Amino acid sequence: MPETTVMPHWQLSSLLPPSFMTDFKEAAFELVRAVVIRSTYIPGVRHRLGWCGIHEVVAPGSRPGSITAKINDRPGIFALDPVAGAKGQGSRFSLSYFPAPEEEILENFSIQAGIQALAPDFLDRVRQFSLHPELTDLFHIGFIEAAVEEDGVFITFQACERLAWTSDPGIVIQGPKGPVQAVAPGNIDQDLLALDIAMDFFSPLVAAFTYTLASPPSIFYTQRKKWNCPSPVFQQTHEQRWTMGYFSQGKKARAFVWAEPKPTIVWEPPNPIPKAYESELWWSPDLAGAGNSLDKKTMGITDKPRLILLTGFLGTGKTSFLDHFIQAQTAANNFVAVVQNEIGEKGLDATLLDQTYAVTQMDEGCVCCSLSGNLRGALSDILDRFQPDFIVLETTGLANPANILGEIDDLKDILEFGSITTMVDSRAGVRTLERFEVARDQVRLADVILVNKCDLNSRDHDALKEKIRRLNPVADLHLTTHGQIHPGVLYGVNFRNPARQHLFSTVGAGATHENDRIGTRLIDLKAPLDEDRLLTAIKNGGEMILRVKGIAEFTDHTGPMVFQYAPGTCQVSEFTGPDTGDRFLVVIGQDLEKNFDHRSIL
Repeated sequence: MPETTVMPHWQLSSLLPPSFMTDFKEAAFELVRAVVIRSTYIPGVRHRLGWCGIHEVVAPGSRPGSITAKINDRPGIFALDPVAGAKGQGSRFSLSYFPAPEEEILENFSIQAGIQALAPDFLDRVRQFSLHPELTDLFHIGFIEAAVEEDGVFITFQACERLAWTSDPGIVIQGPKGPVQAVAPGNIDQDLLALDIAMDFFSPLVAAFTYTLASPPSIFYTQRKKWNCPSPVFQQTHEQRWTMGYFSQGKKARAFVWAEPKPTIVWEPPNPIPKAYESELWWSPDLAGAGNSLDKKTMGITDKPRLILLTGFLGTGKTSFLDHFIQAQTAANNFVAVVQNEIGEKGLDATLLDQTYAVTQMDEGCVCCSLSGNLRGALSDILDRFQPDFIVLETTGLANPANILGEIDDLKDILEFGSITTMVDSRAGVRTLERFEVARDQVRLADVILVNKCDLNSRDHDALKEKIRRLNPVADLHLTTHGQIHPGVLYGVNFRNPARQHLFSTVGAGATHENDRIGTRLIDLKAPLDEDRLLTAIKNGGEMILRVKGIAEFTDHTGPMVFQYAPGTCQVSEFTGPDTGDRFLVVIGQDLEKNFDHRSIL
């Protein structure tokens, strides 16, 4: 697909990160997640559409886009799980339903599903369901698909009218008093009206599409396919697909359908809405009693978004902290916009975050340089497009917050300053603070300090805490592992702990990485690397090598890998984001011409 392809007229750029706007398949995947989150963003809208709440699974090993949702009409929990390798230009999600333990419908699921649902940790595992594929296999009820084209958007659900089977050998389970015959040979193990359950989820989902796209649907059609069952008890069932399409500016988009069977048109203009569906909220983006816009001002919400300036020297774990912060806010139905910057020509951290959230990435220099004079424009654009509850300005590890505080102080009319949060590596912190003025300024100006990676340092932290306290005796100080700490502990309930804004009037221009003779080198990789040779080159640079990270291929691994080095740690992990083909390393250190021989690794 050419990069000049234009997305539909609903201005999906207000819903999707920029990197998705030239790729229909990626846009379709992200659109489902964006619609679910944005339609639950305002409480009045959420309840009117039929959502009780949503939770996005954010955990190591979890696929982006895995979401649980509760709706008004069912006591259990629905789950959307991305299906890898979906064909065509659309996205495909497996739809599961985890019934409440007291729900009568649990009796219609299989014996194994019932055992899982009654386990004490069932709800905990459901909240992390994408890490437990055995659950989605047992509670699967259908699929959700989405497609984005030049002239339209389509949302489809697919489910069998009846998911039922028998067990030829029967099923024996271990009871408190010994083996129990739970299902006799040849008897029914599961008999579930899956279509009815799936339809309860599809209704609020389509209403959310109509509302979020701010456009009425253009077509509604169904398809029905017969399936013959080998079981003598269940002779046949039918699989159904229901599709709602939204066309751009009166055009008729290509239908995202099976080749067979042919679709049955349930409704299209100018025909009247069928009586069976008159009460559905699909037909208009105007929601009576909930406001007609995602604009907070329309809803009477006037709170300014809170800004966190997240800083810390190289390799302290800012991205991990940001991941946990976003997870906590998403669980509270808050929306977070992230402004990232990277020193050097490649922005790896946005890639590692899979651009799941609206990220404006500032490359080519550190934040104190590249954002000088541009911060208001960048933040004003984010506020207009996304109306976030929080903005996190994540600086490069070499940025000095002193050089941007004055500009932030001039933004009081559009945002509320929340915190300068600084992260310090528990192992390298003492040496870093001794060597670099930038690191010392990051600590001096913080109102919240996180001593991170404590799991990798079993020694007493008293020496580091004493050095921090000499630089900043008043900041809140916390010890963390993987940057994991609840935002309420740091910033108070509803983010109301005051920041120390008097610093704005006393701080002048601060040191920069150039004062510390720190530079960067971008290495484009044309062939797989020998990992041992790379580690030798880093080791030869000693403590002058501050950070190495990138996406590379290695001779002893298959496929692209994420390489990350900070003094004392080195990690190579599988790259799980969209593969653009870029292979590179960014090296940051002192006097790199003398201390890092890049030719030795190529």
